[in-house]
Amino acid sequence: MSNPVSFGQVISPLGVNLGFPGTISRVGERVVAAREFVQQSVSGTFNLNFGDPAVTIPNATGGYWDSVADFVNAAVSNIGLVASQFAGAAVREVQTQLTYPAGQTPGILQVGYYAPNSMAEVLERGSMTVLLTVGAPNAEAQVYTRVVQNLTNVPGTTIGDWETNPAATDLFTLTGVTGVAAGQTALTLTATNVYVGQVVSGPGIVPGTYVVSGTGTAGSYSAIVLSQAITTALTSTSPLTFSNLVALPNVVTRTGYVDANNMVEITIKNRNAA
Repeated sequence: MSNPVSFGQVISPLGVNLGFPGTISRVGERVVAAREFVQQSVSGTFNLNFGDPAVTIPNATGGYWDSVADFVNAAVSNIGLVASQFAGAAVREVQTQLTYPAGQTPGILQVGYYAPNSMAEVLERGSMTVLLTVGAPNAEAQVYTRVVQNLTNVPGTTIGDWETNPAATDLFTLTGVTGVAAGQTALTLTATNVYVGQVVSGPGIVPGTYVVSGTGTAGSYSAIVLSQAITTALTSTSPLTFSNLVALPNVVTRTGYVDANNMVEITIKNRNAA
């Protein structure tokens, strides 16, 4: 008699899976809002995957959702708006399966999604599971989303990822800026790992400022142009921080546990969208 075929997976009692992307925690409060998901970019197809970070696009009728990945792909200028328009994370829903993928493999995670122009639900406050691409967090660790790829130093990442514990090439501080007066957008500096789209912060830098363009080779620019003028003069000792990630307001990891599928539970402490 042949051995029976097993369709399950062994789960260690000390390594329990947290669940699927977009699953809301049954512990604590849950504030969920429904709006239409509208794709902004004209290139490529971007769904709002269950568990994806979402932003609110305001309009006269209450606004609609977009995924961070699509929002950033639509225009570089949207990078400066990700933090201020961050809404929450897409909720996992049970939907009718109209087609079935062939050759499904046991143990392979398949993520559902909201298609463009469909109604979608987003968790605005509360806890849920999401796919963590980078990081080994502790409880209450700051959660980020990626707005600039860094495949050379951090392979396997994409725009719209959930991440913690940024790598030194993803979040770093530079000095050596040539003296620049207030009101300027052009900076001269010796810049390693600086790319278009990176979020910039520091003395005299307006929140939401990002790198618009650079002189020379990407990653080693000799000069850059910012999206917004500086408000105070910069000197060679002025520390400027460049980031491929956006720190999401009021979003932290609930615990430091990451399961075998790289799922982690995050908590959105306060609503960022009305």
